[in-house]
Amino acid sequence: MLPDPGRYEERYRLTGAAWGLASALLTLGLGFLRHTHLTFAALTVLLTIAIPAVLAVALRPVAFRADHAGITLGSGRQLPRRPAVLIPWADIEKIILYPGYTSSGDQVQCIGVQRREGAPVLPRGNKQAPWCPVPGVAAGATRPIKNWRLDREQVAAVTAAVAPGIPVIDARNDPDRCIEGPSQRQDRDPHGV
Repeated sequence: MLPDPGRYEERYRLTGAAWGLASALLTLGLGFLRHTHLTFAALTVLLTIAIPAVLAVALRPVAFRADHAGITLGSGRQLPRRPAVLIPWADIEKIILYPGYTSSGDQVQCIGVQRREGAPVLPRGNKQAPWCPVPGVAAGATRPIKNWRLDREQVAAVTAAVAPGIPVIDARNDPDRCIEGPSQRQDRDPHGV
């Protein structure tokens, strides 16, 4: 089945640490089950640690969604503790992909939404996003692309289908460099002007 041209969604993926935790808990549980007097301890561990971890993995929260309503940015954490942010298309001026840094100093790709002047304030993070080369991008309207993947062409295609006037910018080298989606290629001059 072909993807919906008006919708694109990515969810958080399992990290190596999550796989390691799951296998360690399974090994620990099997070790406890060999000794009948430790069965109760194994069940306690299973109920208090393993089941919530499995549920969190199974319910993988949305990291990014672009659809007819706008752009939804997930909580930015593997286990969400705050709600996702929905930015309607009417409030969006540009979508920017840019390099940022984690708290440990590692470089990570980020996505940000530059909102139109006069757009309602976000529930949190209304100051300029750190590391974003485009001014006017609020920290609450950005997310690192970490533990999930972003298909740039899909984002460009959905944006072109749902909100054709909004550019998707790759600001790694040039803050005005557009990522071309299917309908954006037709509008450009073949000589690049």
